[in-house]
Amino acid sequence: MGGKLKVAIKVKNPELPGVSGPGVSPISIPAVDTAAAAYVRERDKRMAESKRETAAKQKLVDLLHEHAKEIGTDKNGEIVYRYDDFVVSLKPGKETLKVYTAKMEE
Repeated sequence: MGGKLKVAIKVKNPELPGVSGPGVSPISIPAVDTAAAAYVRERDKRMAESKRETAAKQKLVDLLHEHAKEIGTDKNGEIVYRYDDFVVSLKPGKETLKVYTAKMEE
């Protein structure tokens, strides 16, 4: 799954010489074009990462359900699991998964 992300690069057609101005051809600002292309690349990377995050989240939810009897639930039916400095909680109903750092008691 660790393959490289491929992004299609469009080759811009050259403008006709002497033909320019509003309504004749689109405005072209190279700095904006470059920044827009960079944004699209980063957005596409984030979207690919999001798919992996969603799969990892679903696997965690499935495992919490699988081990719910071992872990137990609180009075609200929430599954709460602690490991290291983290707390994993899964609220019932429209399931809400949260993984956060536990606050240290002094």
